[in-house]
Amino acid sequence: MVPYAYNVYEPVQPHWFYCKQVESKMVWLPFSVLDSIRLEETFNSGKTERNVIVCTDGGRYDVQLYDRARTAVYWEEEPTEVRRCTWFYKGDADSRFIPYSEDFSEKLEAEYKKAVTTNQWHRRLEFPSGETIVMHNPKVQHY
Repeated sequence: MVPYAYNVYEPVQPHWFYCKQVESKMVWLPFSVLDSIRLEETFNSGKTERNVIVCTDGGRYDVQLYDRARTAVYWEEEPTEVRRCTWFYKGDADSRFIPYSEDFSEKLEAEYKKAVTTNQWHRRLEFPSGETIVMHNPKVQHY
């Protein structure tokens, strides 16, 4: 039996997060699995109208999918940013992972797919934002 020379590419399954101010820091928190699945299903349904709303947190919050905003239903609260997340980084002073923007994550996923399907690793990926990332193998990336 001949071993595979290449890895099989499988796209990352996204999870949805929202940003919330905790004390003086902005913290990204995951939606529940059920809410994330519901957001992903609505996202994949192809509905692009601005008025598409998904109820989350037991109906206490609405997510305006087009605007990527989460708003409280029953009380006054500033809307918070929502992201469909696939790639994360950890800053020097951060104890939590922070999701990359959706646009940047798409670029990373395309580069990851290229590396997996061609089996070419250890390339330095330099992005216009100044970010440099090295994908060492299918399991390890360095920021």
